[in-house]
Amino acid sequence: MKTFDEFVEDEVFKFGEQGGKMRAALTVLTDMLIDLNSLEVFYQKPTSKAVTPISLGALRDKIDAVKGLLHDALNATK
Repeated sequence: MKTFDEFVEDEVFKFGEQGGKMRAALTVLTDMLIDLNSLEVFYQKPTSKAVTPISLGALRDKIDAVKGLLHDALNATK
């Protein structure tokens, strides 16, 4: 799979600065929702509530990156 930066670069190349960043942000947000739903199922197990999944840090990084993309795309429209 492509790295996040490569994915954003490809989307920007295909759809322009604003459109590419918005498309990439929405794709990553959708993927994060799937990941978060998986974690919710994981935490519903009574024995797993004390365990912190390693992927939480990665999800936080993705959220920050997507917020930056959305800010950049929205500022490009001004």
